[in-house]
Amino acid sequence: MEIEAKFTVPDPSVYWRLQTAAHLAGYSLSTTQVKPVWDTYLDTKNQRILAAGYSCRRRATREGIVITLKSLGGAEGAVHRRRKYELNMATSRPPVDWPDSPLRDLVLQLIGQEPLLTFFELRQTRVIRMLKEDDQPVAELSLDSVSLVTAETERVYLVLEVELLPPTTEGTLMTIAGCLQDGWHLKPEPLSKFERALDLLNLL
Repeated sequence: MEIEAKFTVPDPSVYWRLQTAAHLAGYSLSTTQVKPVWDTYLDTKNQRILAAGYSCRRRATREGIVITLKSLGGAEGAVHRRRKYELNMATSRPPVDWPDSPLRDLVLQLIGQEPLLTFFELRQTRVIRMLKEDDQPVAELSLDSVSLVTAETERVYLVLEVELLPPTTEGTLMTIAGCLQDGWHLKPEPLSKFERALDLLNLL
């Protein structure tokens, strides 16, 4: 289960202030780490994975390929709770050749013999900061400049995500989310990046 809070960042000035703030909700903030992220969302021609209530993401990293399957929905205000399956591979391969895992079994069950095709791509510049209490990380803050890329269009928007780090409890996430909403006046984002892309493409 993945638990995180999501917010829309209204403009670049707020985005910059969040990168340079020293504290948030009583927690200290680490220095920034900038990370480029390139995600390709996959589905069959008739979108069987979406119809089953999931998104399938292929992320290219320096170490290889990460495939992630997430359930859709599950948002209460800014807080998202979703089922998440993940596996790592050295190179990109068709699902039948993925390592044995619950993710592989579920994807093959959903798509049958159909191939996975590129649905759309999200390219992100991610600024990562750790929220710390007594030098111990309690949550990861990600400031993302997201570019939605299709054959017809490219759209850019700014989002903030806060993900708990074990063994931190949900109460901490609610405190941080409350500060972002009331102190920073950020608007809760009820949609995942995948769902927001569908909305922008008029597919939701």
